[in-house]
Amino acid sequence: MADEQRETTVALPGDVYERLGGDDEAVAETLKTLAADHAELQRSIAQFTDEGGDPPMGEGQAATMAALADFGPPVGQLLGFELEDAEPGRAVLSLQPGPEHANPMGTLHGGVLCDLGDAAMGYAYGSTLGPDESFTTLELDVKFLRPVWDQPLTATATITHDGRTVGLVECDVTGPDDELVASLESVCMTLRDEDADGR
Repeated sequence: MADEQRETTVALPGDVYERLGGDDEAVAETLKTLAADHAELQRSIAQFTDEGGDPPMGEGQAATMAALADFGPPVGQLLGFELEDAEPGRAVLSLQPGPEHANPMGTLHGGVLCDLGDAAMGYAYGSTLGPDESFTTLELDVKFLRPVWDQPLTATATITHDGRTVGLVECDVTGPDDELVASLESVCMTLRDEDADGR
């Protein structure tokens, strides 16, 4: 992967453009930021895969964990996700919900719960990629099993099928007593060459 930031061109659907207020300058700045974030994610994944193989173990694994925790996706930083554990093909994230995460009924918003599981699955899948690879989610399924107010949550994601191009990742989100709060499944596709570059 080249060190320089690649320029990414993205076409927005008309309805999304309208929801962003139709401001060309604001939309362009938003897309530029998203492209930079994507490039940084690709560079970070490359750092965490030991030249395309498994992430290093022992002291190297501790360094990998520290780097992952420091990077984190911007949305995870916004919502307060914490990386608790990671190894090739597996990741554990946590969240301490607060009033800012609530829906109008006062319980944890389903989108936040879904995002926690999605982020954990992204970490798990991303940990297996080579330095010139990226990925995208083809399908995301979530089943909400019980309401949550302010209980701490843990999302444990594991790759259950690792094909050359398409992989399957599953995630259980549990509460403090290991009760199952939500079950998620994600189909991810590995991107290579120009597809991974975002061009």
